[in-house]
Amino acid sequence: MKCPGLSKRPDPHGSFAETRMFRIYARAREPGACPLLLCSIYNVLRRHWPVIRRPSGRMRWPKRMLVANPAGAYIAARRNPMNLARKAALWLLLSQAIGAISIAPGCSPGHGAEAKKAEDAGKPVRVEVIGRTDIEEVLTYVADLVPYTEVKIYSPVPDRILYFPWKNGDEIQAGQRVALIRKEGLDKGLEQIAAQLEVIDVQIQNLKSELDRSKGLLKAGAITQAVYDRTESQYLAALGQKRSLEAGRGQLAATASNAILNAPISGVIANKMLEQGDIASPQFPLCRIMAIDRLKANLRLVEADVHKVHLNQDVVLRMDCCPDRTFAGKITRIYPYLERDTRTNTIEVTVDNPIDEKTSQRLLKPGMYGTAEITVSRRDDVVVVPEPALLLDNELLEKQKTGERLRRAFVVDGDRARARLVRLGARKGSLYEVLEGLAAGDKVVVRGQHQLKEGQKVEILEAR
Repeated sequence: MKCPGLSKRPDPHGSFAETRMFRIYARAREPGACPLLLCSIYNVLRRHWPVIRRPSGRMRWPKRMLVANPAGAYIAARRNPMNLARKAALWLLLSQAIGAISIAPGCSPGHGAEAKKAEDAGKPVRVEVIGRTDIEEVLTYVADLVPYTEVKIYSPVPDRILYFPWKNGDEIQAGQRVALIRKEGLDKGLEQIAAQLEVIDVQIQNLKSELDRSKGLLKAGAITQAVYDRTESQYLAALGQKRSLEAGRGQLAATASNAILNAPISGVIANKMLEQGDIASPQFPLCRIMAIDRLKANLRLVEADVHKVHLNQDVVLRMDCCPDRTFAGKITRIYPYLERDTRTNTIEVTVDNPIDEKTSQRLLKPGMYGTAEITVSRRDDVVVVPEPALLLDNELLEKQKTGERLRRAFVVDGDRARARLVRLGARKGSLYEVLEGLAAGDKVVVRGQHQLKEGQKVEILEAR
């Protein structure tokens, strides 16, 4: 093939640039090469290269350079950094082009045959035959274990702790003494109130006698009504002061009785904040008591699953601490509202906490995480599809409605791949119930399906 941009054959004994061009020209004439691409490279070099060596060995310069400085053209060209940069860029272009020629698929003589052979063979895929089975719709959520009951122990008396021997983890029974707070200040206050009551009693007796005497004098006309009223007011004020002191004494006595702190529930001591000898404060708890013979698991259900559960429904808990064992629980509370931030509905599941025979401790502990499984429905003999065969894209996300699951799957029909739109139902592990789109006996692609196209030829690989 003749190169359209190659006017004459370069001199093989000329400059290094022309020698390189001659080699390109020679490769363009080899069988299986791409002459058009090689000739284009040659034309680029002829167009941009500032200096072309003649067969005589002399340099041929552009006319503008000869007019500007014919005497120093050679020296200026050798020292000009722009010429050096231009040469380096052109040699880089030349090397990349030659490398592209060696790997260009279109310039290889056997490329067309190999492509045709690959197309005839089809894309290798693995398939599974769809079958039928019994399936249960199971809701799976993360379970956060918390104590069934938890109370904080506060001291209403701001004084020193005289007795507080408990440690975290110790078991305590309801009514058992937790701590004793010093109440000497309260006792002194009670004594002071008692003394004030004795004084006010004497005053009341004197005012009562004075009031009786004033009543007789008023009848006799010896005193005026104003004098009698003043005496009566003093008597009534003394009675009110006595009642106030008695109320204060009762409140102080109740506070003093609270200096003895007893456990309101049975459980274990947790989060002990103070020690014996510290000063207790009504604002800070001494410790917590947790009832752990039963625990609660808090589940946060999405809005679509709220209507599927009900009170007293059975729940199966699987904990990481006991991977080979399950714990049975029941739904005991469903919150009547959704959390505004997460749009979830919290439900409480009550589960018994058995004792481990080896360690004599409870198997479950507050703060553990596990998995809660709630079986909401069961379907027998339904068509199921494995999860690896299902594809999801933006188009399907726009089509599917709230609560609906749409996927795409490829079915092998003869030696061709056919795309199917699949509507899914309940899920069990890696299997989905097929509501629409597939039938029992279909061969769905489970490997190699991501790059498949409708009607593309495929080759089924044998299962390993």
